[in-house]
Amino acid sequence: MQFTFPDYYKEFSCIAGACPDTCCAGWQIVIDDQTLKKYQHFKGPFRNRLHNDIDWKQHVFRQYNRRCAFLNEENLCDIYTEAGPEMFCKTCRNYPRHIEEFEGLREISLSLSCPEAARILLSQKEKVHFITKEKKTKEEVYDDFDYFLFTALMDTRDMLIDIIQDRAVPMQKRLWKLLAAAHDFQLCVNKNELFKWEEMRKRHEDSGYGDRFCSKIYSRINADNIENSSAASACANTPEQLLKKMWKTVVPEMEVLRPGWQEYLKNCLTPLYNGNTDPQSDSRNLYSWQKSEFDFSYPDWPIQEEQLLVYWIYTYFCGAVYDDEIFAKVKMAVVCTLFIHELNVGTYLKNNRQFKLDDQIRICYQFSRELEHSDLNLNRFEELMSEKEIFSFENLLKIC
Repeated sequence: MQFTFPDYYKEFSCIAGACPDTCCAGWQIVIDDQTLKKYQHFKGPFRNRLHNDIDWKQHVFRQYNRRCAFLNEENLCDIYTEAGPEMFCKTCRNYPRHIEEFEGLREISLSLSCPEAARILLSQKEKVHFITKEKKTKEEVYDDFDYFLFTALMDTRDMLIDIIQDRAVPMQKRLWKLLAAAHDFQLCVNKNELFKWEEMRKRHEDSGYGDRFCSKIYSRINADNIENSSAASACANTPEQLLKKMWKTVVPEMEVLRPGWQEYLKNCLTPLYNGNTDPQSDSRNLYSWQKSEFDFSYPDWPIQEEQLLVYWIYTYFCGAVYDDEIFAKVKMAVVCTLFIHELNVGTYLKNNRQFKLDDQIRICYQFSRELEHSDLNLNRFEELMSEKEIFSFENLLKIC
């Protein structure tokens, strides 16, 4: 069995009580069967507590006020202190390690939802690369696993990560190239023309980021603008209005894992979207100016943006081997990163134009917890990328 992980993976060590949050609240912790048997046969004074605070039918720890029953007032785990670390269930033992399973391969990442993992990721200055090692372990056989498609996805993901990490190119053009390539690869899958992928990869690599490439992007955007040429439509298709609509499309569809999440979003985004109270001024210019001001004041964002895009693509792109949703996964990576940027700017404005790494870490892990700690949310977010016109190829090109 092969195991792949990012080069910063081994930097992680749980900081326990020093953590600014806890991983034991806001989501149900599922207990694996093997650990349940250990709990059933546990001897000693902690036995009654174990049996009373486990939902044996649902195979989860009970919660009180959305906190795990074993999470004490110091945000430490009573199972660890009373029974020992060997009594952790698989979920608690592995977190924040996230594993994607494929035939003959397990890909491991550190979940952005962990504050310490987020700090490690966001502090990386060099381009992230990935390490693959062989380890003897029992291999699972997957029925109908399309190895040809998976190999193509792996090669394509390498290409997409190369695009994201090309620091000689402005991020806007990298995002355009990322979306354009994923769009074309999806068309190949839809037409069952996987054999064209090699040729398509070469074409996108050779086309670069010059005038010809940019003119194709502009023509795509302008064609959409011509179709919606009325003044009202033009106003509704500015980056600010498009992003506001995207938030309004996504948020009502999401399961809320932590109370106050929607209020938090409102408090962060209101200064960005409703900051202009002068009806005579141009709100579009104000919006763009505020984002430019943030980017200038927080020069770490371009590299952090790159690291976030690589994180989403590495974690989820090859999962398309199970559902063929290539473009939706790339759209999700782009939209998640742009959403985080909007939260950054709103927080910067709300905090009297102050923003530091701790703010960035908090935004990222809170956003990730609402999205990645719920299969319902992850699946629905991706479905919206395919279903809703607001997330069209042309609209995403406009907001990059």
